[in-house]
Amino acid sequence: MQKIILVFLISLITNYANSQNIKIDTLLGSKGLFSKFKPKEISEKQQLSFNVKMTYSMKDKKGKNIQTYVYFNTKHGYFGVVNSDKGKDSFNPNDKNFSFMVYSHSLKNYVFSTDRKGRKSLISIPMNAPNNFKMDDITLKKESSTSQKFSNLNLVGYPYNNSKTNKEKVVLYLNDNSISGKYQYKNQLSFAGLGFFQINDKTVLSMGIENNGTTITLTKIEGIAINFNAAEFKKEEMEGMEQAMEEMMKKLKKQ
Repeated sequence: MQKIILVFLISLITNYANSQNIKIDTLLGSKGLFSKFKPKEISEKQQLSFNVKMTYSMKDKKGKNIQTYVYFNTKHGYFGVVNSDKGKDSFNPNDKNFSFMVYSHSLKNYVFSTDRKGRKSLISIPMNAPNNFKMDDITLKKESSTSQKFSNLNLVGYPYNNSKTNKEKVVLYLNDNSISGKYQYKNQLSFAGLGFFQINDKTVLSMGIENNGTTITLTKIEGIAINFNAAEFKKEEMEGMEQAMEEMMKKLKKQ
């Protein structure tokens, strides 16, 4: 019995850690995360680590609200996503129906899941994370509307018109008030349009999007120290792959 408890505690220490204070200024600006950015491939048997966690709240036209939790590795450029329509963070690999989508800076991405019987499996997904826009070749225009505060850190977000066409208005909230007109875009580490972007050799944080009645808002950002053992999950081959992909796409459509 003591051995079982010890194994359980080791599992907890390996996979979880309490949130920590985050020094957001060290991730932004000219000396921000992209000045030390070293994208790294991920593998299905390595220990993945995450140091920044963001909580997104998406509200659609009908008022439905979905919470999304994004775990970033800001040094090596990969991140994982957990969705919850109940507003509760469920990052526990031992939970039944656990699903964790991990995206690298390339097309090497995985879905880790635990079924109702506690079996852990993973599938490889050769696709990019669902970022509906990138900031290259787009002209940002400052909006006349007032700035807003975002997240538990009360970060000020300045509104920019990020529309690609005149038919559909997209307002983006950035922490930098000095961007206008054409700019130099180099990189990004983001999900669903929120996260970190490298603009004019500075790391800029995107905290909110308003588009056609739908809003996506950064509600919380925190420092974490989480290690996720990918080797605990057994890779699935072609059998059952189509069904797993269909389930994954259903989740992505909700974002």
